[in-house]
Amino acid sequence: MKERVQYLDILKAIAIFLVVFCHFVLLSETVAANLCMCACWVAVPVFFMVNGALLFARPLRLARHIKKTVSVYLVLVVWKLIYLLLLPPLTGADLSGTNGTDLLQYLFFFGDLPGLINGHLWFIEALLAVYLVFPLARAAFDWQGTDNTDVGAGRKLLWGTAVLSLFCTNGLYSLGVCGEMLRRAGIPFGLSLDPLMAFQPFGKYGNMLGFFLLGALLQNGPHRADKPEKSLPPALRRLGCALLFLAGLFMLWGVKWFISGRPEWDGILLQEGYRHVPVILMAVGLFLFCRSLRIRQRQLAAGVRAAASRTLGLFYIHWIFGWLLTNPLAGWLAAHGISFSVWTNLLKNIVLLVPALLVTLLLEKIPVVRRMVNG
Repeated sequence: MKERVQYLDILKAIAIFLVVFCHFVLLSETVAANLCMCACWVAVPVFFMVNGALLFARPLRLARHIKKTVSVYLVLVVWKLIYLLLLPPLTGADLSGTNGTDLLQYLFFFGDLPGLINGHLWFIEALLAVYLVFPLARAAFDWQGTDNTDVGAGRKLLWGTAVLSLFCTNGLYSLGVCGEMLRRAGIPFGLSLDPLMAFQPFGKYGNMLGFFLLGALLQNGPHRADKPEKSLPPALRRLGCALLFLAGLFMLWGVKWFISGRPEWDGILLQEGYRHVPVILMAVGLFLFCRSLRIRQRQLAAGVRAAASRTLGLFYIHWIFGWLLTNPLAGWLAAHGISFSVWTNLLKNIVLLVPALLVTLLLEKIPVVRRMVNG
């Protein structure tokens, strides 16, 4: 078994916790709740950064990668079938008008069924899209140019691709928000930035490609072998990373405040949350803050490793337990006079993640269905 990189495990555990935190929320209308929900937008970008860090750190075996990609797709199909069978009774979805073409589109061609709530699966679709271009990106990563003065030319190209991908999604979207701010302030701003979207190198999931490449490049050092990375004292570096994360968090909270008109949580997720520049600051800050982080407490390290190595199972299974357990939990809290808060939402996380982890542990012991929870 390959040795795990603990700080990447820490990032994955944080990310899956934040993903569950922003699903089936039991929050009150407070500023603290709004800040917590804004922080959740860092989860998926961090997942892609960790994937990039891991995939680019080892040699590409094309046949194995193709097999892995096909496996992820087939597992998605099976889980969509499971949701099709289990969710309607839990959510009250009416699928009586669904025909065979709708089902084929839903199961095999990334379609949706009206009333069937499983929007979180877009993450797997984005992951598959990134996996499809990974072999080309990996070849660029290894390209060293035509002479000794051009070492790391491919990595420079990937840096450019990452920056362009993020600019053409997060950058342009945030510029649009700034334009709306100017208009509300009475300053004319009629320029449309939409035509620039044509330069997006990866279409719908371009920013996730950007985060994927960013994780690979940040994890695997400088792009020139003759210019070693300059290191700061760990405490100073982590302080800078924490400030970068907090700057992004409060900026995103400010955007949410501007859009909703109130600083408190309003029960509505931020529109296009992954397409804001502050999310980039948060993701980079968190990624670099956790870099080289070590957990010395053995039980805690084991718990983080257990969650991090099973994020796929937790991702799929928590959705079912969310529909099963969240309403009963909310009823129990109300019966005991406990108001919703950040703490009740943390309790909800435990209520959903513990059984999801137990089911994942059970399924991974069964050879036939093991890939359902580990890809």
